[in-house]
Amino acid sequence: MMIVRTIFNFLQFFTILYFFTVTFATTEEATALLKWKATFQNQNNSLLASWTLSGPAGTSRIGAASSNACKDWYGVTCSNGRVNMLNMTNAGIIGTLYDFPFSSLPFLDYLDLSMNQLSGTIPPEIGKLTNLFYLDLSINQISGTIPPQISSLTKLGTLHIFVNQLNGSIPEEIGHLRSLTELDLSSNILNGSIPVSLGNLNNLSVLHLYENHLSGSIPAEIGKLVNLVELLLDTNNLTGHIPPEIGELVNLDRVYLDSNQLTGHIPSEIGKMKSLEELSINTNNFLVQFPKL
Repeated sequence: MMIVRTIFNFLQFFTILYFFTVTFATTEEATALLKWKATFQNQNNSLLASWTLSGPAGTSRIGAASSNACKDWYGVTCSNGRVNMLNMTNAGIIGTLYDFPFSSLPFLDYLDLSMNQLSGTIPPEIGKLTNLFYLDLSINQISGTIPPQISSLTKLGTLHIFVNQLNGSIPEEIGHLRSLTELDLSSNILNGSIPVSLGNLNNLSVLHLYENHLSGSIPAEIGKLVNLVELLLDTNNLTGHIPPEIGELVNLDRVYLDSNQLTGHIPSEIGKMKSLEELSINTNNFLVQFPKL
């Protein structure tokens, strides 16, 4: 009987310890998010009125932040009492990412900040969110370069940063994101060449780089992306030939290469792409000789 009681007390102790540990951790996460919210230009945002640690009568409920932050806060989802998802798409945020609590959200695996008015650059600290599998910063006013530290997000399956004001080149380090299935960096001001390292992303099904200022040739390594379904590289300054390796992409159904400065013949290997439904290659400098499809 004494042994049973000892075991019961032991388990009870660790249950209480776990509860207070989780409560403290989520309180810390909630406080960090509130510090970021305090930097927004629109403090009267009704969608984020739920982001508070004060009770209905203005009394503090910090000790209960675990339940409230996870259940009551707009756009916040938790797993095991820790913040793991932030879905803030079209939330009316006017601010920057400079004070985003990258270091305080170790369990965050889903981050959607699309369709807001975020400006400034992407801080290198974004590389601390190593559990992310989904990152969407699209349709904002983010400028500057893509930090190479983004390569630390090796669990990423989706990376969307389209319709922003990003400049500079696409970092070679992006080729470390081998779990990526969707990469969309379209409608920015990116320049330089398409990184050869993109050929490492053999799980990629969607590659959108259109409406940038990319130059140089389409790398032959693109032919390694055998799971690719959409390849949209139109409206850039790409030169050289269409690499014959593109014929290895037998799952492609959309290929847009129009509005570039591509030259040479259209490779006959395109005829291997039996799944192809849309092919746009106009407004280039090809020697007109269409292969048999």
